Amino acid sequence: MRDNREIAFGCGLLLLAMATGVSAAQSENALVAAAKAQDHAAVTALVAGHENVNVSQPDGATALHWASYWDALDTALVLLDAGAEANAVNDYGVTPLALACDNGSAAMVTRLLQGGADPNVVRSTGETPVMTCARTGNLAAVDALLTYGAELSGTDTLYGQTALMWAAGEGHAEVARLLVTRGADVQARTSGGYTALLIAAREDERDLAGLLLDAGADVNASAPDGTTALLVATVRGHADLAILLLERGANPNSAETGYTALHWAAGSWHTELTGLRGIETGRDDEWRSMNEVRVGKVRLVEALLAHGADPQARLVSPPPQFGFASGRFRVSLIGATPFLLAAMDGNLDVMRALAAAGADPAIGTEEQTTPVMVAAGLGQVPAETRVQERDSLAAVRLALELGADVNDVNQIGRTALHGAAHIRSDAIVQLLVEHGARINAADVRGITPLMIAEGGGHILLPGLGGGTTADLLRALGGNETAPPNSTELYSQGAIR
Repeated sequence: MRDNREIAFGCGLLLLAMATGVSAAQSENALVAAAKAQDHAAVTALVAGHENVNVSQPDGATALHWASYWDALDTALVLLDAGAEANAVNDYGVTPLALACDNGSAAMVTRLLQGGADPNVVRSTGETPVMTCARTGNLAAVDALLTYGAELSGTDTLYGQTALMWAAGEGHAEVARLLVTRGADVQARTSGGYTALLIAAREDERDLAGLLLDAGADVNASAPDGTTALLVATVRGHADLAILLLERGANPNSAETGYTALHWAAGSWHTELTGLRGIETGRDDEWRSMNEVRVGKVRLVEALLAHGADPQARLVSPPPQFGFASGRFRVSLIGATPFLLAAMDGNLDVMRALAAAGADPAIGTEEQTTPVMVAAGLGQVPAETRVQERDSLAAVRLALELGADVNDVNQIGRTALHGAAHIRSDAIVQLLVEHGARINAADVRGITPLMIAEGGGHILLPGLGGGTTADLLRALGGNETAPPNSTELYSQGAIR
């Protein structure tokens, strides 16, 4: 989990970088230099010669710090037996125990504890040894700390996360199990309101989620914005974990965020900018993680429906999307049903699953934009929307088979045929006309499908001619009569 690694930033590397930057004029003590150079024989000889084992270099690092950093257990034993201070702190608040935990070295952690290291020393970031060891994941090291009295209530100062949360974020299920057994609070929240279960859901940690639920975690606990573990798992495409949460009692109709898990699962929220062919990003980048359920999509939709998800749920607030389009190139999704979102994505399997569960294919948005309209292209954005024409065509056909009215109009008078003209799909135009679409349906500004195809159908080249789609519409009887300057106005976005 990136947040945890940043909170517990590489204290060993920081120590090393600062130590090696000391100028030659500030000569190091021979014992510290020997430990730093991993010269066990020299350390042993210097200790035998009664060298001060607690002398430090200018940044406060002692020989024991370096022995712990290098995980040099034999050297650490020599130093501790000679009276090295196990709780020595360098100028950055780092102890030998912190370095041992950062390395995930159970043997070093145990030996330092035996030598008097404080298991509850707190760094300026709020990080304790048990938090660090929980992050690095060595079960024996965590067990040793707990045996020596490590407390589990500590939180970091940046996010308010506990050791259990750090274990959950890194997927260390056995460490989390041990922490829970020793009394870690499974209901604790970060400063942002996240529980360990929400963090496990984010990282797709099914086993860990299961043990947290077994320990009493509330499956429906939500963050202040209404985000639940089920929604987190769904948004990040973790279908199997989402199904597990449903089986453990997650509410499929939770909609405090403005949308349900079914809305997200049924739709697609990425664009050409963020999809498989889009911008290459790092593993943890939200653009790559939050776009759609790619694996197990239909299975998740069916599971949500089987556990009581409302197929007619209306979108109150749309999820965040990435992209540049606005105005006439978007339609408002407020009031959209999961079926409409599936139609917009051209996903026949999801549309069929929703229809089988009772979804009404005629229900539109608050602006009366219907599933067949968005399937036909209304709201799609050329060069940004990723739906293939063949999928849109199939979605239009299915919507019509299920009873959609080909001549429905939304609040501004747009029809499905306006959408097909907008994306310049000859196939969808032909299908709609065959099903009785009015070829010269005009919106509230008098704009017909032919006028859209001729004047403003392309977001990047708004003045581009209509090509074959305009020719087809004209051949089918499309009206070329337009209000004064309508093509120019449409291209500029003045006519919506």
